[in-house]
Amino acid sequence: MKKHVKEIWLKFGSQEEFFSNEERLLALLDTAPGDCTVRVYDASAKSYKILRGHSFDEKQLSLLTDLLGEGNAKYQERDIEIPKKRERKVPNIVQIIPCTHDMYAVFGNEDGEKYKSRVLMFALCDDGIIYPLHFDSWLGICSLFDAVYDAPNYELQDGEIWEGED
Repeated sequence: MKKHVKEIWLKFGSQEEFFSNEERLLALLDTAPGDCTVRVYDASAKSYKILRGHSFDEKQLSLLTDLLGEGNAKYQERDIEIPKKRERKVPNIVQIIPCTHDMYAVFGNEDGEKYKSRVLMFALCDDGIIYPLHFDSWLGICSLFDAVYDAPNYELQDGEIWEGED
């Protein structure tokens, strides 16, 4: 699906330049709200950020060029492709079943190293599937969302028994 967007691009030489003009800029944006997304470009870092909570009326662009100088404020229209969101439905837990074996969820990090997380229980859900719930060292017992969508490999005493779907 395509979406037509209107954007105002504001160019600054550096973050310091933006911060020194930020208060006046935000006050000016608030005087002429519109349907254009405001994007601030940092030329030194070659990156941009969207000013969330602020919009601007393209018919008032001359106000921004007066503040920032000619060539530092630009209006643009374009069509962008909106990816269709994958609908992720987390099932409801019907019953919790304890895990009585030494079973582990096996994860891999960016370096290719593997680490294991102990499976504590299983969740029988209303979709008819049983999901292993493992222990997360930061969060405690993993959420059902993690068990359903981020399912890694599982091992039972050094033997792989299940691989998650890609």
